[in-house]
Amino acid sequence: MRHLLCLIGIFLLNTRTHAQIQQPYILNGSATQRTCNCYVLTQDVTNASGTVWNKNRIDLTRSFNYVFEVNLGCKDETGADGIGFILQTQGTNLGGSGQGLGFKGISPSLGVLIDTWMNGDENDPGYDHLAIQMNGLSDHLGPGNLAGPVTVAEGQSNIEDCQWHLFRINWNAVTHLLEVSVDNRPRLSITKDLVNDIFGGDPMVYWGFAGSTGGATNVQQFCAALRPEFAFNAGQILCDGTPVSFADNSSSFGVITRRWWDLGDGTISTAVQPPPHTYPAPGVYEVKMVIEDNSGCISDTMRSPVTIGSYPVVDFGPTEFCLTGNPLTIRDASQVDVGTKARWEWDFGNGSVSLAQNAFIPYTAPGRYDVSLQVTTQEGCSAGSTGTIDLFPTPLISGTGINVCIGDPTELEGNNLTPGIAISQWYWALGNGDTSRSRLVSYPYAAGGTYTARLHAISTDGCPAAPVAVDVDVVDLEVNAGRDTIVAKGQPLQLHAQATGENLQYTWLPAIGLNDPYSPDPVAVLQKDQVYQVTVTSPEGCRDDDMIAVKAYVGPEFYVPNAFTPNNDGRNDLFRVIAAGVPVLDFLRVWDRWGRQVFQTADLSTPWNGTVNGQPASSGTYVWMVQGVDYLGKRFSRQGTVTLIR
Repeated sequence: MRHLLCLIGIFLLNTRTHAQIQQPYILNGSATQRTCNCYVLTQDVTNASGTVWNKNRIDLTRSFNYVFEVNLGCKDETGADGIGFILQTQGTNLGGSGQGLGFKGISPSLGVLIDTWMNGDENDPGYDHLAIQMNGLSDHLGPGNLAGPVTVAEGQSNIEDCQWHLFRINWNAVTHLLEVSVDNRPRLSITKDLVNDIFGGDPMVYWGFAGSTGGATNVQQFCAALRPEFAFNAGQILCDGTPVSFADNSSSFGVITRRWWDLGDGTISTAVQPPPHTYPAPGVYEVKMVIEDNSGCISDTMRSPVTIGSYPVVDFGPTEFCLTGNPLTIRDASQVDVGTKARWEWDFGNGSVSLAQNAFIPYTAPGRYDVSLQVTTQEGCSAGSTGTIDLFPTPLISGTGINVCIGDPTELEGNNLTPGIAISQWYWALGNGDTSRSRLVSYPYAAGGTYTARLHAISTDGCPAAPVAVDVDVVDLEVNAGRDTIVAKGQPLQLHAQATGENLQYTWLPAIGLNDPYSPDPVAVLQKDQVYQVTVTSPEGCRDDDMIAVKAYVGPEFYVPNAFTPNNDGRNDLFRVIAAGVPVLDFLRVWDRWGRQVFQTADLSTPWNGTVNGQPASSGTYVWMVQGVDYLGKRFSRQGTVTLIR
């Protein structure tokens, strides 16, 4: 590497003076020379104009292929105006500013214009565009527009991207074909007799570049192309132990006279094309290249990483599969130390192949199959491996369970629907957090409800069956016959038993006075006190019972005590009214001996506790009055006295 740098340094010293002496260009306006082969047409200032003309005229009866690099600056929205390659016969001191790009008004002329500003009066499109114009006319709808406009770079609306772009002008003097390409992509072409149609029969023309700015600005540059670049020969693989052949693919305006190669591992060459080179080991090597043209200009150093890859170690998996009816995928598990896996080729031995990294298995029947995988890296390094995979059948299962009463065990049973596939493991998840590893399970649930038990099974080959769900109802039956109550003798009483469940059977005993002893809501008509028992039975045979006591009074009537003792001893502490056959109470009122009301209620369940405004009432006699509506709809009242004893 030191040798290469010394060589470059010597040639730089030897060629700078030569290049300056041989300078073939005349610079006008804002144009400046940046390097041996590169020129700045405009700086980032307003109303600038620069031209660079080759002082030696060329003969259009001879073909040429000129290659340049152009840089239109870094500002897009506020960048302008553009540059142009121009052929003209008027001399070497021409140019202009603003939207004319230094081309406008030069006649006769031919311009290949890169325009980066949209001027409505010249019918410019909204993108940075390329066009071929003649005679200083830049209006795209005018007679001077020969081809275009199109985007400068293919698929790219903005060319003011801080990047250098290859700009090639190729003239075929025999066919009169002028072709323009950008970054090695064809952009425009015309077939025209330039000598006779534009230059009046004069084949000798000046060529050069012009650029300008107006109110918008950019740094705009061009270089006589001197771009080192290399390519690999067709079919070249970049793999450990394989010789690598480098081909010079440089672009240059002039003739390349010398080359310097550094292949990245200490190997130096000055040949047009280095001898095939074998790198010592896999890795990433930085290849450097410098070229010099016949004007003595030396390029910048091209630096490009080259990966010398290692060969893949091919592997794949899994190698055992269960046939479930769903697609099965075998996955690439190959490793490569240096390089990047890029291509895969699976061969399943039955005519089926796949180019995916992870492939679907084409087999549908159990068995052992041969599978091959070939893996190739981006560097072209390829390796393969062959192995076997096993496909096993998957069992089908079902499960049953029995609905039970609380406290009784349910019986859960798993069944193998594919007897030819042996099952080695059974597993029940019982729906309450408990589990069992038996096929047959007898299990008592601690609480009522519906439980979803899930059955799992695994074959002797390790294939799990699709789980099945089994619902089990655990009946926790509870019946409520209602609160004990009173009625008037002969008064119809609606009974109502409450129980949770479906298809329940009710039985009331004894059936005395009942219109239907098998209904949850029978009507009782009594002439004496009666205790009923109601029994409820579920379809599973679960039973529960409850009792209700009914006291029958002569009535309708209010039964009122004549004394009470509110001393909190638990006996006769409250003054309450028994309303036999009176479902609606209008009021119960109590007054003291001075006529002051001390208590009132419209609720039979709210008795008087012997207090007035939260304080114990005095012992003595109190007057009461009660009024209500009996079960026949008749309103009546009673009144009397009660003695409060302390």
